Amino acid sequence: MPDQKKEGLDSQVLWKPHSIKQDEILEIELGALRAWIHRGKHDWHIAHTIGMEDANGCHISVTNGLFDPDRDWMRWILDEKTDQLQLKPQLPDRPLIVRPEMPMCLMPRETALLFIGIPVWLGITFGAKREQAVDIPTSVLSNSWFGSFTDGELCYAIKTWARQNQADLLPNNSRVVFPLEVRNASSEKLKFERLCIRPQNLNIYQGNTRLWTNKGRVSYRGEENWSRLVYAPRPPEYDQAAKLLCKAREPVHRGAILQTFDNFKQRVDLS
Repeated sequence: MPDQKKEGLDSQVLWKPHSIKQDEILEIELGALRAWIHRGKHDWHIAHTIGMEDANGCHISVTNGLFDPDRDWMRWILDEKTDQLQLKPQLPDRPLIVRPEMPMCLMPRETALLFIGIPVWLGITFGAKREQAVDIPTSVLSNSWFGSFTDGELCYAIKTWARQNQADLLPNNSRVVFPLEVRNASSEKLKFERLCIRPQNLNIYQGNTRLWTNKGRVSYRGEENWSRLVYAPRPPEYDQAAKLLCKAREPVHRGAILQTFDNFKQRVDLS
């Protein structure tokens, strides 16, 4: 049996530095993802598998197990003095189509707050400079298209619970919660079965019980008018989520034009 040196069921343990000796393996379980990181003399090896079922496991351990040649390894050449790696949570690298459990209708002048769970990706960095080698999704995401044939974009797609009450959020170590305020500022009903969010524009913060992004707010002004999407530049006011773990892949620039509700064009701005 291999020697197990440390383990943690608290997901916060993942995001701390990990020191690995030569010929040791760091084994990680996060949601449906299982990853192995092996340190050689002049190189490191990374392998992973992703299960098909939605899981909520969180486990990390260092062992002296044998290097398994049957795994699909990637090899990274690093200075032999490099003995530390840092794991960090990241969000998907392209837009995400969110389909709530059932179609939603927001009456005129009404506002709804949605808590949307986004699958986290696992980033792996090495050394004091935190140079990233790879990032790996913790679940299999399907590909989809959002928008028209001529003016659309390639996205991932997920089904989500989109809770309206923070107390209804279920524990999930492999999801980041995006609080999105939807305001129907028009005189017509806002009906939607799916919406497109840009997780690559969001930061990740550590809360007491889960990971969070900064808050978003979208104001719908009617099919023939622009709608304005705002991302708060600060942590959300939930769960004492004050610690910044990861900055957005692509910071939002003032005046970007995007789509959010089906084919309705949106203008993204910063508050």
